[in-house]
Amino acid sequence: MLRVTEEKERNFEKRGYMGKKVLGIMVILLFFTGCQNMGNESENLQQVEKQENGEERNSSISNDETETNVTPENDQELSNGEHIRFQLGSQAKIDAIVDMPDKKWNEFEKCVIEVDGFQEESVFNKILGKIPESGLETRKGDTGEPDVCYSYEGILGEQLKNQNGTVSVSNILGVETEEGKKVYYNLPVEYITSAYGEGILVRDNEQEISLEDEEKLIEEGKEFVRWIGDWEKVELTSKYSFSYEQMEKQQELMEQAIENGELLKPQKIQKYEWSKADDCFLLFFQGYLNGVPVLCNEINRQDDLYIPSSKIQAVITEGGIQYLQAVNHYAIREKEPVSLAEKDIILETLRNKYDLAIAEPITLNQMKLIYYPMTTGRNETGHWMCDMIPAWQFRFIEDEIEQYVYINALDGREIAG
Repeated sequence: MLRVTEEKERNFEKRGYMGKKVLGIMVILLFFTGCQNMGNESENLQQVEKQENGEERNSSISNDETETNVTPENDQELSNGEHIRFQLGSQAKIDAIVDMPDKKWNEFEKCVIEVDGFQEESVFNKILGKIPESGLETRKGDTGEPDVCYSYEGILGEQLKNQNGTVSVSNILGVETEEGKKVYYNLPVEYITSAYGEGILVRDNEQEISLEDEEKLIEEGKEFVRWIGDWEKVELTSKYSFSYEQMEKQQELMEQAIENGELLKPQKIQKYEWSKADDCFLLFFQGYLNGVPVLCNEINRQDDLYIPSSKIQAVITEGGIQYLQAVNHYAIREKEPVSLAEKDIILETLRNKYDLAIAEPITLNQMKLIYYPMTTGRNETGHWMCDMIPAWQFRFIEDEIEQYVYINALDGREIAG
C-alpha cells in the first residue's frame, strides 16, 4: 500500500569495535540501508501539498529535487483544497486540487433516491402563479416519466419579463423564450460524447464578449435554475461566450446546407435579424443533493446500464435568462451514514489502472467528490431507483474532450461498465 512519508535519514554510528566485527556490521547496515532506499524511491514519486489554517507544513525534497509540502504518514483523510501530485505510471500522473464538501470523513451518506421527474404544479406555480387554463397540452408519460407530462406555450411570468415562450415538464424541465429559441438553436457548437467523457467543440473558436452587469446576470440565472428546478443548491461549472456575428454566420451556413441539399432530412429554418442584444453566454450548472454535487456528465457504459445523471444548461443575454434545460430530478427515499476509503486505497487503484498502460501522456487535473447515481431497477410506478454513491471524479483532457475516471469513494474500486 502506498503511503505519503517524510524523507527519512538514518545515521548509524558504531564505536568501540575493531577488526572484522566492525566490517561485518557495516556490511549488514549497507545491505539494509540499500533496501530502504529502494523502497523510498517509489514512495518519493508521490507528492502532496496541503495547507491548514493558512500555514504550510514543513517541506521535504523529493527525488526530482522539487520542494513540496507533504502530509504525515497517518493522515489518510483527504481534505478540500489539498494538492495531490503523484506519478501513476510511465504515461500518467495526477496533479490536482481536491474538491470536496466541507464534511468530516465519516459524515457522508449513501442515499437511495427515486428519479421522480420535475413537478408540474411546482414549476407552473412559480412561473405563472397557477396551472394555466389555456395554452397547456398534456400527454401520458412514457415508462420512467411522471404519469402526466405537460407543455405550455404562451406569455411567461414576471420572472421571465412576460416574454412569449414555452415550458415543458417531465423528466426534462425546459424553459424557452422566443429569444432563447433564436439564440440556442443557432449556437455554433457541437456536443461530443464518448464512453468516458464529453465536450463541446466551438466552431471558429469562442469569442470574448461582455454583458452589462455580467456577474449579476450570471448569479440571477443561477438562482433561477435553483429555484425553478427545486435544487437545494447549484454551482456554475463552465461558461462559453458567443457573439451575435457567430450565430448569424451559423444561420447562414444552415441556409446554404439546405439549399445545397446537404441535409439528410429536408427542413425549414426561421430567419432572424441579429444585433448585439443577442450576445450570450451558454452556462452549465451542477445540482446538489444532500450537500454533495451530483454527476452532471453523460455516461455511456459498455454494459448499457442507464446512469441518470443531471445535466443543467442555460443561456443568458443582457435581457436575462432565455433558455433552460435540466435533466432528471431526484427525491431521497433513504439515507445511510458511511465513511470514505483512505487516501492510500484510492491512489493505489489509480496506480494499478495506469501502471502498465501504453498510451499518450495524460494528467488527471481534477479530483472531485460527487454523487454517482447507480441504478438498481424501477419501482412500482416505473421510476428509476438509484443508490447515490459518493465517488471521486478524476478528469483529464484528450483531443479537446474531457475524459473522466470514477472511483467508488467507499471501497476504492473503479466504477466501470
